[in-house]
Amino acid sequence: MKMSNRVKTSLAFLFDSKAARRRKKAQRRKQIRKASESIRMQRIADSEQFRGGRVKVNMPSVPSTQSMSDILWTFFFKRNALKPQIELPYQAINPQCFERPYKKPRVTWLGHSSLYIEIENKRILIDPVFDYASPWVAKRLFARNVKVPIKREDLPIPDAIVISHDHYDHLEESTIRYYANIAEQRQVRFIVPLAVGRHLERWGVEPNQIEELDWWQSTQLGRLTFTATPANHNSGRTGFDSNQTLWASWVIKGTNDTLFYSGDSAYDAHFKQIGERFGPFDLAFIEVAANVKDGQGFPVENWGHMQAKHTMQAFHDLGAKQLMPVHWSTYELFSHRWDEPMIDLLEETAKYAMPLVTPMIGQSFEIREQIQTEQWWHMPMLESVKAKFSYQS
Repeated sequence: MKMSNRVKTSLAFLFDSKAARRRKKAQRRKQIRKASESIRMQRIADSEQFRGGRVKVNMPSVPSTQSMSDILWTFFFKRNALKPQIELPYQAINPQCFERPYKKPRVTWLGHSSLYIEIENKRILIDPVFDYASPWVAKRLFARNVKVPIKREDLPIPDAIVISHDHYDHLEESTIRYYANIAEQRQVRFIVPLAVGRHLERWGVEPNQIEELDWWQSTQLGRLTFTATPANHNSGRTGFDSNQTLWASWVIKGTNDTLFYSGDSAYDAHFKQIGERFGPFDLAFIEVAANVKDGQGFPVENWGHMQAKHTMQAFHDLGAKQLMPVHWSTYELFSHRWDEPMIDLLEETAKYAMPLVTPMIGQSFEIREQIQTEQWWHMPMLESVKAKFSYQS
């Protein structure tokens, strides 16, 4: 059956109209993002943290007894000795568990530094990374040691996504693109350090849903206050964009509870400053990296991280009541055994008879005066722990 000229004309008009609307929408987005970048550039110029378009770095310089070639040899060619000898246990998360009411803020550890926090009737997702912690070309080197406890598609959509900095193990492009597709309908807010919004806009997030904060700046979400606080680290994703975006730690303050998240940081005076301004904290999530044994090795401080003794010092400086270590076990990012950070940290906490909050990946807990968790990573316990925990209902 032949199509009439009138029908052909109508269809052509319809397709042309749709194409015109798409072009108009794309042009409008381009204009909005251009205006957003103009505002961002002015804020960067005004920021005390930036100089010449890059963040000023104040990294410690600790003498090393190990050459970089030795470090790289261990990291690339002796990785089997660093990784867990069996698949690490985790607690698979039933999405329905998030429908249960909670009396105190509820925390779920998704692995590494990824946290899902329910507080003041809001859901906060921090540094969400569900896959490998690297560019795709190196994904086999930075694959997870433990399965992700829940697919991001099954996780209840957060009210806000908080990012500490733009390194691959804290900012995952595929996850941002996923939430960008649903952000407009669900009004997801992205709360990030200054200039990190560039990445988000490039991956599809609308500028009006991004809040970029300089250090000591705050924003509100319901009854919650988010404050970007200092950290001593670095940034960049390509090797050519080093320190063009700010990094931060975060204070999350509710009506009755105050939380701290360190992001990545070397130890410095900023922890005491944060404690004096916002402490005490009900719970502090602080990164831990492997210790340098008897001066032998490459100090992690030189890469903007903390030894266990510095994690403990940061905890005391903050005036926090309880400590949950993060940034360990999920990936091999240094040339040390996967469980070495916790072994070191346990030695430090033993000096103060202080318990650690150490949930298994996928476990949820409410922030109470005493949070009971197990030391699940001890090798003799791993098989029994794997049998004990299966599905979080």
